[in-house]
Amino acid sequence: MQQIHKFKEVKDIINKELVMIVAKSHDCSSCKMINKMLETNVKNLDQIEVYNIYIDDIDQFRGEYLIFSVPTVVIFSEGKELLRESRYINYDKITRLISMFK
Repeated sequence: MQQIHKFKEVKDIINKELVMIVAKSHDCSSCKMINKMLETNVKNLDQIEVYNIYIDDIDQFRGEYLIFSVPTVVIFSEGKELLRESRYINYDKITRLISMFK
């Protein structure tokens, strides 16, 4: 999983065919485990590009994409938001969405 370091990178990343962005915070204990939980519970995770973004470092992402709580998983396809899951993440829903595209 790659990390987004600058807000300028976001526009290029979300315009890909299918991409997942995981919004996190440095001091969030749930955020530290979310990548491991995604790897464990989403069977076809290897078929999608996954990026981490720390909203503490890139506050503009929080405002632009309305991230009110962390962790938040957002899946984009060609610049459009397809799915958003916050706090209590439905891994089956993510798995089904990825399998529809791949």
